[in-house]
Amino acid sequence: MLTGTVSPYVPKSWFHPLGIYKVVAGLMPRLPDVSGCLFLTFTVNQLYFDGPGSAFDYSRDRLRKLFYALRKGVDWEGKTYRMDAPYCVKVEFHRNGWAHFHVIFLTKRFLPGALLNHLWGLGRTNVKRISNQDFHYLLKYVCKGGQIPDWVLQRERIRIFQTSRGFYKETPDKPQKVEPAEIEEVDEAPEEKESLTIGERIKRWSYRALFQDGAQHYHLLRLQVPYWELLGHLVLRLTQAERYLGQGMIAITKPFQLETLESYQL
Repeated sequence: MLTGTVSPYVPKSWFHPLGIYKVVAGLMPRLPDVSGCLFLTFTVNQLYFDGPGSAFDYSRDRLRKLFYALRKGVDWEGKTYRMDAPYCVKVEFHRNGWAHFHVIFLTKRFLPGALLNHLWGLGRTNVKRISNQDFHYLLKYVCKGGQIPDWVLQRERIRIFQTSRGFYKETPDKPQKVEPAEIEEVDEAPEEKESLTIGERIKRWSYRALFQDGAQHYHLLRLQVPYWELLGHLVLRLTQAERYLGQGMIAITKPFQLETLESYQL
């Protein structure tokens, strides 16, 4: 008899409220010790751009040029500042949809805030030191307020976390990559690797669920309606039948229950 449990589908993605924890869990074993390292924040003056999308694209290009200048060395107030340490960039979005950027350099050297303001030129900058606790917390959210900006939803990919060569720790099973590594949103259903926007993928995920059988095997279910909408419609009956297990999980005790769930239409 086919029995098991059905639960919401959680993709490994920066753009899913639970899926982001999967992304971070995959990063954690390779993250370096950043305690006391240089922590920079770059914000964007909204008066300089006609919208958050164009501001994001221009800002990413400006950051690349800034990093290049620091690697080569910048003369400032009679002293040359050179920064060739490995780094990571983490993107966050304000509630109004505009992005800002956090950068961590794996060094405890000093960089003048005035120099960074000069090189950036697009808004405010902030320079301080960071702890490992703050770094790990920084990775756990992308959108303040949880609302993904509309212009982000219309794109196919956005690089949320990116590292330079040498940033990650080497591990026995995952040696340091030669090229810069980046993590992007990943849909865990390989057969669905279509050219979809982020918004389209988020919508598709809502129509998915996972069935776990008694042998601990997982099967992806494609539903006719969003999972949480379906659950809201059935939860009373499931609870009365003692098949609702809480946290969105449903017990499957007979084969036809699974077939009915997949074909259910409100």
